[in-house]
Amino acid sequence: MKTNLRFLLLALVVPGWTARAADPLPREWIDPDTGHRVVQLSTEPGTNSLYFTQYAYTAGGTKLLMTTRGGIDLVTIATGEIEHVVKGRIGRVLQTGRKTGSIFYTQNGAVYAFDPATRQSRELAKLPPGGSVVTINSDETLAAGSITEGEGQRSGVAPRRPVQTAVPTTETASPETVQRGGDNYPDKHAMMDRRLAARLPMTLFTVNLQTGETKEWLHTTDWINHFQFSPTDPTLLLYAHEGRQWKVDRVWLLRTDGKSEPKLVHQRTMKMEIAVHEYWSNDGQWVWYDLQTPLSEDCWVAGYNVYDGRRIWYHVPPNHWSVHYNTSPDGTLFSGDGSDEQLHYAKAKDAKWMFLFHPELVPNEDGETPDQAHMIQAGRFVPERLVNLGKHDYSLEPNGTFTPDGKWVVFRSNMRGPIHVYAVEVAKAK
Repeated sequence: MKTNLRFLLLALVVPGWTARAADPLPREWIDPDTGHRVVQLSTEPGTNSLYFTQYAYTAGGTKLLMTTRGGIDLVTIATGEIEHVVKGRIGRVLQTGRKTGSIFYTQNGAVYAFDPATRQSRELAKLPPGGSVVTINSDETLAAGSITEGEGQRSGVAPRRPVQTAVPTTETASPETVQRGGDNYPDKHAMMDRRLAARLPMTLFTVNLQTGETKEWLHTTDWINHFQFSPTDPTLLLYAHEGRQWKVDRVWLLRTDGKSEPKLVHQRTMKMEIAVHEYWSNDGQWVWYDLQTPLSEDCWVAGYNVYDGRRIWYHVPPNHWSVHYNTSPDGTLFSGDGSDEQLHYAKAKDAKWMFLFHPELVPNEDGETPDQAHMIQAGRFVPERLVNLGKHDYSLEPNGTFTPDGKWVVFRSNMRGPIHVYAVEVAKAK
């Protein structure tokens, strides 16, 4: 079954159209507060896009992977056509492969690849006992993840999440019908303290998807997580030391070729300084992350060039802090998914928006001296609002990503009640 969203533009194409109780909400509209076009890509309530670090595009970047209650859908972004490619629940969806477009996932202790063209799935490699992987490298030969020991202690540090609400059947944004997410919950910060203090032994490992060989790269009692292979370098792995961010030096790099030790990307130098939510630029040159100096007082999006060591810090204007940032494929724009001052450390007011940020560097004066070669280049973000998320419940984080052509920002939201996947056009509507 295919659904073309272009036939659902009720509010835009029907003269004098007004909402009535029996009318479906339009699937495409111009946000009156921003002037940008928004399209609801999903049609089934409870549909999600992937996390902001997970690559989710296939067919040359023209189709987006979405997870549903009944499987996996692919939506053609230009037309809104939806294909139900996987029916039935599977394990953890990892990402689409940048090389082949296969959908990688884990189930029953193994890594699988699903070919959207043939609709066939094949097992690639078994995982070691207790092992979990979350990322695939750029040439699709390795998966990386971790093993956590101390099963008896893990139950004591597990998150105590509230019961999730059912999927609403009415698409309105009243508090009674909003489908809450599981990203922010009352016990989250206490859980992070418990987990860090537990010092459970962990192993960072890779599994070869061609031979099944497993290699261990790091043994630690730090809490490691957020593994991300470079989008261009098959041996370069980005990962995080987890915990409440002012207690850890979070952002690290490691080569899985045996030729280097773990490298710290950002060293804290200020009390209550945090670096968090790191991600790769599309060209694999930069690691970007949310930097606060100190917590909630002064906010930046900081970049580290993994090949020449250059650093750029873009200042985020007050009340524009976002849970997650992302970068356009050509590196010229950034997105932000906003925040809720009631839930987040950075108490940004009126920040419940999808943002577009235009980066500007602070110009250097003539006469730069040699000792400035390794100094941080400062810059600023010039903000633009894309979508009003005033009715969005930030228990669900929007997780914005740019489409591969750079023309849209995809995000998920419960702003109309059920969770759906949306796209907002970067260019303003004419």
